[in-house]
Amino acid sequence: MMLRAQIPVASSSVPHRVSAAQGLSSTARVCPGCSSLSPRLRQARPLVSLQAAPVAKAATAATTGTQAVAVSKWQKGSVHKVRRVLDTIRGRSYEEALMILEYSPYRACELITKTLVSAASNAKHNHGMSKVKLYVSEAFADEAMGFKRLSFRAMGRAYKIKKPNAHLTIKVKERSEA
Repeated sequence: MMLRAQIPVASSSVPHRVSAAQGLSSTARVCPGCSSLSPRLRQARPLVSLQAAPVAKAATAATTGTQAVAVSKWQKGSVHKVRRVLDTIRGRSYEEALMILEYSPYRACELITKTLVSAASNAKHNHGMSKVKLYVSEAFADEAMGFKRLSFRAMGRAYKIKKPNAHLTIKVKERSEA
């Protein structure tokens, strides 16, 4: 334990300033007793872990087939309302999913229909798959950053209005003849 009398004190009581002429910024860390006036540097850390993560066999087996993907970003609407519709079409054939989306009363169906048609077109043109054999292998919605707006109220107040957005991803595969 050091007492107050044992603490070393620099020769001048006022710490010296670093000027731009010395080549360092004025915000550099200055230690009165130190001879070097350089800022402290962080220790270098590897960006990627050198150990490989274990891969589940079931996950790799499910993704071995060719998939066609369509992504729609920044779609207007809540993620919860979009997921409600995506849960009904997941695992269904392409034609059956289109029929369900056409007759569902939800506003999110229009956005999902456009994304599903785009995924089927990608499957046909990029991978040579038949649209008759396609089924929805994966369908999910991620939450996007919501837009914030102000609603001005009485007595100088303002309420925040959050306008939700979603990112849609639909993946289709060709059903095997088994």
